[in-house]
Amino acid sequence: MVVANYGSRIDNSGRMVVQESRKRKLRVGLDFDGVVAYNPARIIRAPVKWFKREVLGIKKLSFFVPKNWWQRLAWTAVHESSIWPATGIELLKKMVNEGRIEVHLITGRFNLLEANTNAWLEKNGLTSYFKTVNINLKCAQPHLFKQKIVTKLKLDYYVEDNLDIVLYLQNKVKAHVFWIYNFMDMRHPYPDKFPYLKKALMALPVK
Repeated sequence: MVVANYGSRIDNSGRMVVQESRKRKLRVGLDFDGVVAYNPARIIRAPVKWFKREVLGIKKLSFFVPKNWWQRLAWTAVHESSIWPATGIELLKKMVNEGRIEVHLITGRFNLLEANTNAWLEKNGLTSYFKTVNINLKCAQPHLFKQKIVTKLKLDYYVEDNLDIVLYLQNKVKAHVFWIYNFMDMRHPYPDKFPYLKKALMALPVK
């Protein structure tokens, strides 16, 4: 879908004529781990979430931020599991090349993974397909960072694989939030959930 903005002018006979002043592509934001990059480690989120809430008593949405060298090393190792492009990358390229969508990468990855993320995009030939690449360089809480960027970019759609972030963003941003589920949390009811990126892209209202 191409979103059109309309203005008006007065023609020579004095009549007001509504005219199309500008067109823009559908703006779509994509998370990285689990959306653009397939990440098998994401299946551990459900048990970790249960442990935090039921054992540790942590109810508020929050994410661990690595501080010292060994935490940063472990965090990097965990994210190395995002090995190959997700199912749907070829469709993403096609839609961008055809001018059907404008795509922005929005990842909650912290600054220690900036080089890793950029290298992965370059290796897989994806850097040029993103209008912007937004990495959480100041190590803010990922859900707050994504809320800020989705709002700033005035996105029409945002695709996320973390259910907690999906539910948080659902009523806090104007963008329509799509969820990429995994088999550990797939039974959770949500109107726009998909097994992988290709299915989410196919659900976008574009011709």
